[in-house]
Amino acid sequence: MREGTRRRSNGQPRNGARRPRGIVFMAPGFPASERDSTCLPAIQNYVAGLAAMRPDLDVHVIAFQYPYARRQYRWNGVTVHALGGANRPGVRRVPTWALATYRFTGLRRRLDIAALHTFWLTDTTMVGQRLGRTFRVRHVASIGGQDALASNPYLRRIDLDGLVVTAGSQFAASAFSGEGAGARRGQQAGRPEVHVIPLGLDTEHLVTIAPPERRDIDIIGVGSLIPLKRFEAFLDVIAAVRREFPRLRACIVGDGPERDTLAARIAHDGLEDAVELTGELPRDNAFRRMLRARVLLHCSRYESQGYVFLEALTAGLEVVCHDVGHTGDSDRVHRGATTEDLAGHCARLLRDPRPPEPQPVPTVADTVRAFEALYGV
Repeated sequence: MREGTRRRSNGQPRNGARRPRGIVFMAPGFPASERDSTCLPAIQNYVAGLAAMRPDLDVHVIAFQYPYARRQYRWNGVTVHALGGANRPGVRRVPTWALATYRFTGLRRRLDIAALHTFWLTDTTMVGQRLGRTFRVRHVASIGGQDALASNPYLRRIDLDGLVVTAGSQFAASAFSGEGAGARRGQQAGRPEVHVIPLGLDTEHLVTIAPPERRDIDIIGVGSLIPLKRFEAFLDVIAAVRREFPRLRACIVGDGPERDTLAARIAHDGLEDAVELTGELPRDNAFRRMLRARVLLHCSRYESQGYVFLEALTAGLEVVCHDVGHTGDSDRVHRGATTEDLAGHCARLLRDPRPPEPQPVPTVADTVRAFEALYGV
């Protein structure tokens, strides 16, 4: 190699050529293609929005676990480095961490990295923190959900000093600082300030989806069929409301390990005519279902942000939920402390329905502008 093309140890070319400026994300997963609309939609919408709004930045995503095959590809103007970790447990993740370090180091040689942004406070942030300190790169870490709680084992391995932490709602920020639901005594000691930045909605796309002629679904639930989402409680609410509205129509959009249990419960309680399990739908089709509905019922008692809330408000639905996530200050949001409270809200809204009215919500552009300030770009 000729002397004129050698690089300095800090990655700056000796010949004085300026490296392109870039942003690097680390996430547990990322869409395998531009058609993959259901993989972490809040993250993918934000990354795509940043790349579109800031073409001067070279945007890269290092995806630790998904896609399951190791490869590099382009996605909406972004370069994705899939490490193929495939959710291996325990020490079997160490090779993925080593590969992430190798990929980031290679990018650091080619790019002037303005910021490293990690989702969430798990092994992505643990690896990212070491890289940020080694290369003196600004590191922003975003809370995703229960990773805010003291029960998250990675929090014991992450030195939070100097870390810029964000959350999608004040609920999640309070849980992280030890002031909110699920927090443990003493959790707030040494915790940095949390910047509340909701991951905004791709409203410009969603408003192009034509609404149906009528709303023929009374109550809809959307989410992964896992215990955290409490779809058993959803069915409790449906059973209670159906006593007043025997022709009630409801559906649950999503898939997961609890599907068979929920199907059995629906059959046992005689709710087959009232509740449809649609399975997982492409995101646009899930939104079309929302446009057919009147009420979004969300029974989870822990939700860091709840992207589905923003989608439902954009679709003009009434939202019934516990006091979790980010729902803004719309009068279309009805919070309750108990399952009985949620059932009461649903019955009242069906008894005296209001015309659907889309509500303003944080957008992708809002999120890009907020994170630009943290990145310093």
